[in-house]
Amino acid sequence: MRRALAVLLLFTFSVSGNAEDNWPRFRGSDGTGAAPDHSKLPLSWTNQENVAWVADVPGWGWSCPIVWEDRVYLTTVVSEQQNLTPSKGLYLGEGVRTPAKGTHHWVVYCFDLKSGKTVWKHTAHTGEPRVPRHPKSTYAAETAVTDGERVYVLFGDVGLYCYDMDGNPEWSVSIEARKTFQDYGAAASPVVHGDQVFVVYDNLEESWIAAYDTKTGQENWKQPRNETHTWATPMVWQNRQRTEIVVPGRKLNRSYSLNGKVLWSFDGKMSNLVIPSPFTAHGMCYIASGYIGDSHRPTFAIRPGATGDISPEDGDYASSEYIEWYQGRSSPYNPSQIVYGDYLYTLYDRGFLTCHDARTGEEVYGKRRFTPTASFTSSPFAYNGHLFFLSEDGLTYVVKAGPEFEIVGRNKLGELCMSCPAISGERLLIRTAGRLYCMTEGASLSEGRLAELEAGRKAENYTDFWSAARTGNVKEVARLLKSGMDVNARQGRRGATALATASMHGQLPVAELLLKNGADVKLANPDGNTPLLLASFFGRAEVVDLLLDHGANPTTKNRRGESPIDVVSADWSDELAGTYRGLQNAIGAKLDLEQIRKVRPVILAKLKDKAE
Repeated sequence: MRRALAVLLLFTFSVSGNAEDNWPRFRGSDGTGAAPDHSKLPLSWTNQENVAWVADVPGWGWSCPIVWEDRVYLTTVVSEQQNLTPSKGLYLGEGVRTPAKGTHHWVVYCFDLKSGKTVWKHTAHTGEPRVPRHPKSTYAAETAVTDGERVYVLFGDVGLYCYDMDGNPEWSVSIEARKTFQDYGAAASPVVHGDQVFVVYDNLEESWIAAYDTKTGQENWKQPRNETHTWATPMVWQNRQRTEIVVPGRKLNRSYSLNGKVLWSFDGKMSNLVIPSPFTAHGMCYIASGYIGDSHRPTFAIRPGATGDISPEDGDYASSEYIEWYQGRSSPYNPSQIVYGDYLYTLYDRGFLTCHDARTGEEVYGKRRFTPTASFTSSPFAYNGHLFFLSEDGLTYVVKAGPEFEIVGRNKLGELCMSCPAISGERLLIRTAGRLYCMTEGASLSEGRLAELEAGRKAENYTDFWSAARTGNVKEVARLLKSGMDVNARQGRRGATALATASMHGQLPVAELLLKNGADVKLANPDGNTPLLLASFFGRAEVVDLLLDHGANPTTKNRRGESPIDVVSADWSDELAGTYRGLQNAIGAKLDLEQIRKVRPVILAKLKDKAE
């Protein structure tokens, strides 16, 4: 009997241990981002140290890796034509107003967890995008989900696709693309429970939540939602009373039964954009929204068992029977919060962290700033008594868990990062702009592999590209062009081209390289200033010659009605010299005013000669 009990306990422990190693959905099985401790999970890393393997991932996507047993699943979208690529920073305005151009391929990858080798890949859809997207986002924003039998992949404006674990397509459901608020596109990831996979699609035309049969893709039910501003991934909440699906909303936070009926709801006076995803801890479900422009940025801790409208009549959320606690100004904009141990930590996009008691909502410490400063989109993760905060620059701040704010490490990858990591056993998986890194304590890459990685590294938000153009780093500009940089890309959404930057700073070799690779001399900055106008005004005579030889027009006017000829026609004066002095800080360079004074007439003659 004792032997049978021992075998049973061993079997139970083994199954439980394997289950802990799986990371089946966005932010793990419970949606918290916290993982079981493991002695080989690293506290420090770079793009070389503690790296077991690196897999190149073509195209663009901010979907997160998921793990089941020895396989990693990830999605991306590859375009046959260069388009505006995602960039970091805080955007409070409109999205990219037109769909990306050219044929795109929506692709699902499966990697071996131990080696990083591609096990299989499958193109779910090929075509042209039907809707625009957020400037920071991609057409592969949603994270896949798995139940260990199948992988369910959502490309929010295209369709839901089901594969067996070996990559064989089983079924698919098309999704009609809808116009979203400010053209931000879809982003909420699917979740699965039992024999149903759940999808939420809030938009400006026809919002809905639906459940599909995991085996056949048949629609089991679909309920309309009068919501328009929600991008949060729903939470399947298995509590002591029932299993329910919690979905935040700008108008109402709701819970649905497994057959689509609303169980409870309340008006949380949520902020304008609802992005953080709900999760469970300490027997409660946490719901938050924190659009940066709003004064009310609430966090709610909900107790199980609610029914009907649980909005308090007096507006005092703390008086509601099923709202355990409430904070009115404690929520993030993009990242989701994390509960680790007794504490709830809130990461703010602009690089601050707060801590509250997870059970009571009482503040443990107020805003603490990360140094050096950074911006964040990825949600926090935690293990081994530490919290990790991955910035958009690829710098991870390591904070010791507990009631004191203490940064104990900073781990630099040096690549653009907006995806949440996955954690499986001893392995940490981090997706960057073009790669999937697998970290584990004590691992290292070969020198040859490191050289390959450096040669193909994408720019960090393209900051590298413009910095290299400004400083004349021809080698770096060439490397970035080779790795896929669009030679005519603009800094930010509407900013300068690299040719304009090189022209303004007089970087002739860079300008030559850009033109050789197809840079368009006619593309102007938002103010209408062409590369030729900038080169002329700042006295870059050699660059002026180059641009004229490549068809630049000396009579093209900017928004102030000035042409390149106009900006060098005025006689030199103290007032004009003062104008140049005032621009030095704006362009980040010291100007040789005597040289500019001497060369202006020479440039004017060249421009007039070309105009004739």
